[in-house]
Amino acid sequence: MSSNTLYRKYRPQQFADLLGQPHVANTLRNEITQKQVSHAYLFSGPRGVGKTTTARLLAKAVNCHQPKAGEPDTTCSACVAIREGKTLDVVEIDAASYTGVDNIREVIEQSRFAPSQLRMKVFIIDEVHMLSAAAFNALLKTLEEPPAHALFILATTELHRVPDTITSRCQRFNFHRFSDANVATRVRWIAQAEKRSVDDDVVDAIVRAADGSSRDAESILGQLFSLTSDRITREQADLVLPRSNEAAVAQLVQAILQQDQARALGVVQEQLELGTDLEAFRTDILHMLRTCMLARVLPLNQQPTVPSSIGESYRTLPVAYLTQALEAFLSASSYVTVSPLPQLPLELAIMQATPADTPSPATTPAQPAPRAPKASTPTAPSSSSSAPWSNVVKMVASAEPSLSVPLQMVRCTQDDGTHLTITSPYALHLERLQSPKARTALVKAVTEIFGAGVELQFTHDASLVLDVPTSVPHNTATNDSPAPAAQHPDQLWKQIVSAMK
Repeated sequence: MSSNTLYRKYRPQQFADLLGQPHVANTLRNEITQKQVSHAYLFSGPRGVGKTTTARLLAKAVNCHQPKAGEPDTTCSACVAIREGKTLDVVEIDAASYTGVDNIREVIEQSRFAPSQLRMKVFIIDEVHMLSAAAFNALLKTLEEPPAHALFILATTELHRVPDTITSRCQRFNFHRFSDANVATRVRWIAQAEKRSVDDDVVDAIVRAADGSSRDAESILGQLFSLTSDRITREQADLVLPRSNEAAVAQLVQAILQQDQARALGVVQEQLELGTDLEAFRTDILHMLRTCMLARVLPLNQQPTVPSSIGESYRTLPVAYLTQALEAFLSASSYVTVSPLPQLPLELAIMQATPADTPSPATTPAQPAPRAPKASTPTAPSSSSSAPWSNVVKMVASAEPSLSVPLQMVRCTQDDGTHLTITSPYALHLERLQSPKARTALVKAVTEIFGAGVELQFTHDASLVLDVPTSVPHNTATNDSPAPAAQHPDQLWKQIVSAMK
């Protein structure tokens, strides 16, 4: 059975069958019952959450000969014709392929003629945000004064790209992303209907790969069903899904939480030799770190389940440490396409998430209470660890989390009152910091911290020796804590290689 056949076979035929969109289903049923159907609808939301399916259901409901409580009966000639695609009165257009004004003019021309078979002509325009400006302008007039027998249903995954003039003339519904529980329930229901057995860890893997899309989950399930006619195991699922060893993920995350760089780097090397998909591996690491972070901060009744293999070390860690680790692995994605070594982005993320010479929070001995800081006159920053620059880093990182690591791997100096120089030994970091989006965030933060009129300058110095980032806090840090040892980029790389031997 192909994935397309499976998807079409279990497509909802009534509003009651819609998954995870009760606000949409209930409202449309009430409108149909009260005969207050609008002339134009705009469905927005993530991919694979039922926008086009709902449009087809609405087309059936407004044309059904005997609707019941707002639901199409699914058996009348109109419902059957729409379901089987045998009527010319329901027109579906993919705006991604037909973006021009001539295509929309053809639709407008068709809408002027009365339907040949059904009660109403329905035009479903998918990915409507792809239309050109001229096409939108042509459509606007028809939406303002539509024929009484015509119904327009627009669907989009990018609502912000639809002109306000179009949006204001439609009744809008926002479709929600499916929860993992909803997707898992759908997968198990289809498997049961197909009389197939699917292992729980396979269901979990499908849910992660689907990322909130029921359509993607059903497509993956269809591919898995084509492999066997009995039971789907994880070994079989690895033939379709990106392969990632969950035990190895837990081992690496545990090493990060315990700040054991060598062990974490060793796990990456092992997975590389086993042929693991390292991008899928990184995604699983992010999921597990996020689970630890949420379990650390949420109330007990809302906490996600942390695998027992992780241990309890995450409970004693500052939330900022978990946040730093998440940011390090999140930013690693920007290096994937430019790295000559597939494992290097993960290795750098590990080094940034577990600073060298930082004592483990679980084993750090108690320290005296910190002394009150001495009064001092504000001065220009001499390095990236100074307070003003730290404030800039925090402000920029809150707006653009992916810039947190590059900003901490630079040295900041103010030569005079008007020039702030940012120096980095890494050309790739400088390139990211000089992108338009990053520069905008930097200028805004620098202006607020240092005042107006300060110009930014960027320089590359491969011989620059940096302090290991000290922004990862631990439970007993004090003003008397020793500064971490300085490391040259070459030394940092040597440490990576040495740890993997």
